[in-house]
Amino acid sequence: YPAILREKYIKNIENSGLKVKPERYHNKVILISLAITIISFIAFYFLKINLLYSLLVLFGVNFFFYMKISLKAMTRIKKMEEIFPDVISLMASNLRSGITLDRSFLLSARPEFSPLDEEILRTGRDISTGKDVVVALKNMGQRIDSEKINKIIYLIVSGIKAGGNISDLLEQTSSNMREKEFLEKRASSSILMYVIFILFAIAIGAPI
Repeated sequence: YPAILREKYIKNIENSGLKVKPERYHNKVILISLAITIISFIAFYFLKINLLYSLLVLFGVNFFFYMKISLKAMTRIKKMEEIFPDVISLMASNLRSGITLDRSFLLSARPEFSPLDEEILRTGRDISTGKDVVVALKNMGQRIDSEKINKIIYLIVSGIKAGGNISDLLEQTSSNMREKEFLEKRASSSILMYVIFILFAIAIGAPI
């Protein structure tokens, strides 16, 4: 693969939540695609079909697995983005009750916040074992690879450095994220309505 595609592939495997190393997953994909290609090669030979089509099968199988892992990673990141406002709202409540930042992080890792709970636990453990809060949060943002979450983490880090009231900052950020998500959904539904109208006009109106 080209370097850019290879890096994207590895990132998607990591973001998909699979518990295997990217190299091991990819080796499995290569073996499956080669096996299917050999079978198709033999089948094309006996059916008197151009054997070059087996190369298309090889490409098609690899493309299928690439798209599958990309969609899985995208779905997982999207779910994390939807859950994140609830997580930081819970963190704000924990901080108000007098719990330290590392403990509030760990207490926010609930099963209903899956798959984000794993990342929260990992970040909480990093903080509690002596790693700097700012570094641990930045590492969390890099692992999740979400622009929305990275922006929120940057905002939290800026608040920590400035020495502001973190609980109020988290609560306000959570509220803003929910409002933004609601506006995005409204905009998406409006655009979908226009798309359906235009397709109807092209497919039915124009021929009539």
